[in-house]
Amino acid sequence: MLPLVDLHRHLEGSIRSSTVLDVAERTGHKSVRRTALVADDNQTGLLPYLDKVDLAIGVLTGLDDWSRAAREAVDDAFDDGLELLELRFCPGIIAHETGLAPEAVIDAVADAVAEQAKKRQLTVGLIGIVVRHLGADSAAAQMASLLARKERFCAVDLAGDEANFPATLFADAFSQARQAGLHVTIHAGEAAGPESVWDAVRELKAERIGHGVRAAEDPRLMEWLAAHGVTLEVSLTSNTQTGAAPSYAEHQIHTLLAAGVPVALCTDNPRASNVRLSQEHRTALAEVGLTPQQLTTVAEQSVIAAFVE
Repeated sequence: MLPLVDLHRHLEGSIRSSTVLDVAERTGHKSVRRTALVADDNQTGLLPYLDKVDLAIGVLTGLDDWSRAAREAVDDAFDDGLELLELRFCPGIIAHETGLAPEAVIDAVADAVAEQAKKRQLTVGLIGIVVRHLGADSAAAQMASLLARKERFCAVDLAGDEANFPATLFADAFSQARQAGLHVTIHAGEAAGPESVWDAVRELKAERIGHGVRAAEDPRLMEWLAAHGVTLEVSLTSNTQTGAAPSYAEHQIHTLLAAGVPVALCTDNPRASNVRLSQEHRTALAEVGLTPQQLTTVAEQSVIAAFVE
């Protein structure tokens, strides 16, 4: 059995549809529909896909709701057979949408994850996200909230509207995170090209890259990533749904692996993409066309690249 390790999974995109609908009924969000929570073959890019992820955020308006979502995310990972999960979320955007204090959101999620992970005997690390589309001025406040609870996190991340908010805008905030001893992973090379990945590794000193599939367009970048051991957190289903990859069969993972770039298979948003990590492993063989040896290499790299033991 290959190890099941997910290094790139968003809490906001993992909240069960049944939970979102249950809370929506209780809180009066009666217009929420299951079809609005899950992507399909008609996605037209990253931002419409993110709408599927973000819809749940405004529904879960109480700290108890976020505790429930966190516990269920750990349970779902355990039920899929995971050995290690790194779960990321954005207290800043949750606070923006709900009015909750970001530090309170962090505590609610982290306490619930710690309790459930201990119960399930599952290793779980938390990654705090700064959201791009709130702007560079907001990044300082978002990062301050994460660093106020830095002991809760193993790493920080930058996510959101990559094309319109380049990584260079957030250099100061991520310098603070590195000085505080946190690891850095950055969304790049998904909605923007190789230059976005270059910015992530040069300006923000990213140790891993979220998605990064468009690095395959730049041989020099792939050579650099391979030489420096920067792992790409690739999500086969999500990448095809957002248009970052043209299809399963034409996914850039073939080019990346051939160039020696370290790759880890991840789910990204299990609810929004309607996927599990065990399913992604099967898809890698049956639809993408990886060999069993390639999948073994990818699974082993997931363990090596983890920020938590």
